[in-house]
Amino acid sequence: MDITGERASESLMEDTTTEGSTMVIKMECTDDQPQMRENQEEVEKLKALLAQKEQENDLLREKIQTCQAPYPLTPETINNSSVPNYFRYCTGFTYDEFNKLCRFLRLPDSETVTQTHIPLNCDKLDRHTRHMPLRQEFLLVLIRLRQNFDLEELAFKFQIDIQSVSTLFSLWIDFMYDRLGVSVWPHRDIITKNMPDDYKAEFPTSFAILDCTEIKIEKPSSLLVQCEIYSNYKSTNTLKSLIVCDPRGSIMFASALYTGSTSDQEIFRECKIKDLLKGLLQCGYLKRGDGLMVDKGFLIEKDAKELGLKLNIPPFAKSSLRMPVSDVEITKKIAKHRVHVGRAIAKVKQFKIVSGRIPNSMLVNINEIWFVVCMLSNFQQHIIQT
Repeated sequence: MDITGERASESLMEDTTTEGSTMVIKMECTDDQPQMRENQEEVEKLKALLAQKEQENDLLREKIQTCQAPYPLTPETINNSSVPNYFRYCTGFTYDEFNKLCRFLRLPDSETVTQTHIPLNCDKLDRHTRHMPLRQEFLLVLIRLRQNFDLEELAFKFQIDIQSVSTLFSLWIDFMYDRLGVSVWPHRDIITKNMPDDYKAEFPTSFAILDCTEIKIEKPSSLLVQCEIYSNYKSTNTLKSLIVCDPRGSIMFASALYTGSTSDQEIFRECKIKDLLKGLLQCGYLKRGDGLMVDKGFLIEKDAKELGLKLNIPPFAKSSLRMPVSDVEITKKIAKHRVHVGRAIAKVKQFKIVSGRIPNSMLVNINEIWFVVCMLSNFQQHIIQT
């Protein structure tokens, strides 16, 4: 065989060998592909299972937060405190009075029920705070009203953020303002039934005691506003409200707040109590000739006469003459019973949120806060027990 033929034969053998190797390699690769696909599928299954477990863990965490949220301060923990009367100190109420107030506001007994059961706007709260039990939210609000703690202090005590404290407080004030805003003026027969004996003996047909009170506020920057809210009587900047209570000291009417320079009679004419009294006369809750008891500062005899009501007011002494003995006796009697409205106002001002100087930042909803604390005072023990 010639050299050319031998070389051709060797070349063919090399090609065949190379092709064979290639075929083997290709066959080996083809055999590994199913195994790789199986491994990939197994990895995908494990990833899906892990995602499912993570989702289940998230649901369990949320359920735990819902059922056992870590809010350290509860009505029960305060009530069980070793400090005497600590619940009354924090809220202004006993534990029993607190529960009665919860029932009046229709708060559920369950600690796990959330805001969906009363008209509070939950969208403004974070997820953690939305699971806070209603009784604990209400406790927070009462502590804020009674002790006037800073938002930071309450955020620490209840383990929530500062913004949530502010939001909760505003939402609850709106809710209570609507819930407590129902008419609380009883029928004259009910007032008579609960009158103190000495009051009934001396003023049996006088069913309301009126007085105005003032709360201090921060000095505003506007000079015009300063003039309007400056009270000559208090020698400072104030807001003023008309309070009406029954003979045993329960508040039946609390007006909106007016500037400190407004006179008592102006507030009487502007606060719509005349419309209320007209309605009470029309529906029989009052009768023509029934009386209102006021101090000398209320120059509303003309208004009372227009309504058909009698005004029990201390007589004025004439400068040139001594006051008759009969007028002195009437003055003493009226003063003795008018003190009840002063005591009712003092109860309201035990809520420290209105007893100190009101900051300008609180003026946005101060009318609602004032009305709420006035009505809440009626859920405390009566001034006079009959």
